[in-house]
Amino acid sequence: MTPMGLHPPSDRRFAAPPFASLRFAPVPPLNVPRVAVVHGVIVPFLKYYSYIAGEKKEKMKSRIILLAAAALLCITAAAQSAKPSRPEKYIDFKAVQPDGKVMKLSDYVGKGKYILVDFWASWCGPCREEIPNMKDIYYEFRGEKFDIVGAPVMDKPENTLKAVDELKIPWTQILSVPESVPKDYGFQYIPYIILVGPDGTILETNLRGDGIRAAVKKHLGIK
Repeated sequence: MTPMGLHPPSDRRFAAPPFASLRFAPVPPLNVPRVAVVHGVIVPFLKYYSYIAGEKKEKMKSRIILLAAAALLCITAAAQSAKPSRPEKYIDFKAVQPDGKVMKLSDYVGKGKYILVDFWASWCGPCREEIPNMKDIYYEFRGEKFDIVGAPVMDKPENTLKAVDELKIPWTQILSVPESVPKDYGFQYIPYIILVGPDGTILETNLRGDGIRAAVKKHLGIK
């Protein structure tokens, strides 16, 4: 399965998951129904183009440019209004594991610990590159107050388990995460790493690199 979408041009640290329901680009997703775009923009444009086809070329060019600019403004406004929202508290989900056991995020989150949740995938290069850093953080801070949980998205369980073995990832993985999770949590690129507080409140989002350690130390009260 080949990942769909585009990497942000100025930041190659993220990968776009291969789900067709989302659009991956450096601008917010355009959640405008195709029918609305066709009948609201394209059809009127074609009709107007036909109407003015008999006019002088100079007038035709100027009017087409104005109409195209107006259509672009409408589409841009719609895109801006469609920015994904991110929840203040974690949203629970459950997934059936290969052995038939049902695992839930709430089995680990909201239980009195600070939990780093790593939304990742075996096919995601930037996700794999972040693992050594997270392993250092895990071994340094794990205990009664802190833990990490992996939540691979759009990944086959066998591929996830193979990557876990190759990378020697020591923390728990919830396999077969529901496809609704990226939308529920408002992210479009992975890895998407969040820090959840003891009561289930999402304290930090979109953590990467040195920012992960800084966030963990901050909330654990370590200088």
